[in-house]
Amino acid sequence: MEGLGIYFLLLIAVIAGWVLGRLSAPGFKAKPRDTNDIFADYFVGLNFLLNDEPDEAIDTFIKALEINSETVETHLALGALLRRRGKVDKAIKVHQALLARPGLDKSFSDSTRLQLAIDYISAGLLDRAERLLKEVLGEGTMAQWEALKHLIIIYQTEKEWHKAINCCSQLLSSINYKRDSEIRAAAAHYCCELAEQSLDEEQNIKAKEQIKKAFTFDRKNVRASLLLAKIEQRLGNYKAAIKELVRIRTNNPEFISQVLGPLAECYEQIHNMPEYEKLLTNTLPEEPDVSVVLALSDLVKNRAGDEAAIEFLNDYLTRKPSLTGLVELLKLQIPRTDAAVSSNLNLLQQMIDKLVRKNPVYQCNHCGYESRSLYWLCPSCQKWDRIKPILEAGGA
Repeated sequence: MEGLGIYFLLLIAVIAGWVLGRLSAPGFKAKPRDTNDIFADYFVGLNFLLNDEPDEAIDTFIKALEINSETVETHLALGALLRRRGKVDKAIKVHQALLARPGLDKSFSDSTRLQLAIDYISAGLLDRAERLLKEVLGEGTMAQWEALKHLIIIYQTEKEWHKAINCCSQLLSSINYKRDSEIRAAAAHYCCELAEQSLDEEQNIKAKEQIKKAFTFDRKNVRASLLLAKIEQRLGNYKAAIKELVRIRTNNPEFISQVLGPLAECYEQIHNMPEYEKLLTNTLPEEPDVSVVLALSDLVKNRAGDEAAIEFLNDYLTRKPSLTGLVELLKLQIPRTDAAVSSNLNLLQQMIDKLVRKNPVYQCNHCGYESRSLYWLCPSCQKWDRIKPILEAGGA
């Protein structure tokens, strides 16, 4: 019975809309319908509803609700409700009927076109939605700002990054959206998409230009900084790459695990691994991410051998227990034990490693989506920059 709730809400909306129209517009005389006819439609619709024929019920309710100046908002609300409940085709029908009404007030016309565009987007009819939104945009009314938001959704879906950036720039020109962090983040990522395309085509300079543009929208964008560091590495500018990677560590310390690999490569290229170890050592007290510990452990092992690395990990794990760190410690200790103990420790290491690998590494701080891969755009809530690394993933 819970699924019938929406249809009873529709019935209430129809009755309320009709009563409001009659009470508020006593002079309305264009083809008046008899009250008995109105309620006859309601009972026909209710009969369809009770016989589990919701589509027919909706059609009857919509027919019963006359369109007049007092029921326009009811129609808009009805269409939006239908869309949210998955009845996109019915929502389109409601909004198209409303838009076809002659003499529709300009403000209602804008609202209806915007709602119809959202219907089209929900139905995957992006070309129709784009035409409708461009029509609203070209009129220069206050509705243009909402139109731009929906155009951005369309261009993002179609991967038309230049158009998406242009819409973001227009939206940010409004005093009401100038400081909107979500729009700025989206625009920066669109530039990053173009930069990655250029990198795939080995056009490093062109990619760098796109990254500079991304920074005009969001200077602290992690993806843009990682791409810039990658470009500088390709061009042999290792110190510039290190500077950009250190900037990420400073501004977005939760992304330290994404920085460590490129940092190590850059310091190795300039033959200055001691400086890299010093950087990690200074980072360790303030950084809870176990990836820093594992990176330091490798450096200690390469510099001073397995015993020194085991001692380092033992000391750290005593203070901050971590399953991920324990796996690394067991890898170092197993070869140094006798066969019987080694077999048991190897089994334990495999079990813990399997457990750790099942745990999510990233989580969206908006909808809670979890993943073992980093997505800049959350696949669930479609928000940019909301997925963050889970510190101490699999540990503590």
